Amino acid sequence: MKLRFFLITYTAANLSLILYGALALLMPNILLKPFSEDVYQFPEGAFRAIIYLAALFRLIGFFNCILGTLGLLILRRFKESGQKWYLKIVIASTILAYVGPIVFDNTVGNIGFFEIVEHILFVLMVIFGSIMLRDRRAN
Repeated sequence: MKLRFFLITYTAANLSLILYGALALLMPNILLKPFSEDVYQFPEGAFRAIIYLAALFRLIGFFNCILGTLGLLILRRFKESGQKWYLKIVIASTILAYVGPIVFDNTVGNIGFFEIVEHILFVLMVIFGSIMLRDRRAN
C-alpha cells in the first residue's frame, strides 16, 4: 500500500513537472506576467530585459521537462528492480526540481489553485519519500 501511494504521488509530481516545464517553455508569459505585476514593473524601454527574463523562464521550463522525464524513467526502474539507490535518486531529483517552482510562486505571491496543488504534492512527496526510505523491503 505504501509503495502504491509513493508511485502515484511521484508519478503525478513528475508529470506535473513536465507540464509546468512545457508551459514555461512554450509560453513564458505565464511566468513573466505575475513577475512583472507583483515583483518588478519594467520601464517602457526595457524590452531587452523582458526578452532576457522570458529566456530565463524558458530555461526553467526546459530543465523541469528534463527532470520530470528523468524522474519518470528512474521511477519506472525502481518499480521494476526495487533497488534503493533508484529510490534515493527519484526522491532527491523530484523534490529538488519542485523547489524552483515553489520558490518562484512564493516570491511573486501568486498562489492559486495549481500552486496549492503543487504545495500539497510537495508535502506528499516528502512524507511518502521518507516512509519509503525507512522501508526495509527496498534493496
